Amino acid sequence: MIAEYISVGTEILLGNIVNLNAPFLAEQFAKLGLTAYYQTSVGDNKARINECLDIASQRADIIVLSGGMGRSMDDVTKESVAMFLGKELKDDSIESAEIIPNEFGESSGEIIEDKDKLYVLLPGQFNELKPMFLKYVYPKLANVSKSTIITRTVKIAGISEEETAEKIDALILKNSNPSIFIYPKSGEVHIHVTAKGENQSECERLIQPVIKELKTLIGEYIYTTEDEVSLEQSVAELLMSNDLTVSTVESCTGGMIASRLINVSGISNVLQTCYVTYSDRSKHKILGVKKSTLQKYTAVSKQTCEEMALASGLSLKADVIVSVTGLAGPDSPYPDKKVGLVYIGCNVKGKVDSIECNFVGDRAKIRECATTAALDFMRVCVLRYIYEVKFGVKEK
Repeated sequence: MIAEYISVGTEILLGNIVNLNAPFLAEQFAKLGLTAYYQTSVGDNKARINECLDIASQRADIIVLSGGMGRSMDDVTKESVAMFLGKELKDDSIESAEIIPNEFGESSGEIIEDKDKLYVLLPGQFNELKPMFLKYVYPKLANVSKSTIITRTVKIAGISEEETAEKIDALILKNSNPSIFIYPKSGEVHIHVTAKGENQSECERLIQPVIKELKTLIGEYIYTTEDEVSLEQSVAELLMSNDLTVSTVESCTGGMIASRLINVSGISNVLQTCYVTYSDRSKHKILGVKKSTLQKYTAVSKQTCEEMALASGLSLKADVIVSVTGLAGPDSPYPDKKVGLVYIGCNVKGKVDSIECNFVGDRAKIRECATTAALDFMRVCVLRYIYEVKFGVKEK
């Protein structure tokens, strides 16, 4: 069955708000096994809403509308749908409509069945639409859907989109169901494996061999195969499960690594201290980076980064210390060093490793990519340490 979404609201067209409903509903349609080809945004105008309804009803079985459900003069969605279907609007409800309760706001939703079509009307506020859809609309649509679509996400870091494609292109070409798509994120790559079947069990049966092959091809870069697990959560759980404390010492990232870790509930069990040592003076005074190192190699260097990770100036030492120093731009004070150059260090139980990265983008993009790279490098270093402790040998 085909579903189509129409978002109503002039404020969406003007860019005054971000429409969070669109990606959420697209995801729900996919989970329900519904095919979606179009999403439309339209202003608060009855004629134009009716035009969208006319087009959608010719190509979809289920039409979901959000927005314009209040009582102000520019909220005309219910009136427009009633007019299009030739139904009466009584007591702010369309004739023969099933009411969808709104437990988080004032505007209720409605479901109308008409000529083998299903029209679903929901408020535009995401914090109202989401629970209403999941509790009342999803079960109803599940009864009419004839197939199931499931997507599993394989999340990787430490490798580019292009490198990922090179490694798994053959796997992509030989699979159509499940399909495999690569989506670049800031410093990460997500691989979506999507299967269509009669039920969830069939979809899972199709997906599992593909994920197993992905682990064979790029397993060293995979940090999770769980949709809801973030990189910082993966790192935090790794630290917590192995009773390893952590501290961050940051320069160009300005506390972003610590902020990402603090997103994870329970991180207080292992997170000790977080320092932003932006100036050369603070790197020397707080962390113990030698003046001679800063003078000879500059603050943006492998040597400085590794001394930051050693944190010899700190009285309280964590088991794991991650350090970052680099050039986020827009300009570089060093003629021989380009904007985007970032050094990341990680000290695990006294052993320090470091990597050099070169990122492209504006200041915000470079800092975001550096943060992600630091979290992933910390993950790799900790895994290497655990492997060495467990097997008594160094990982190849």
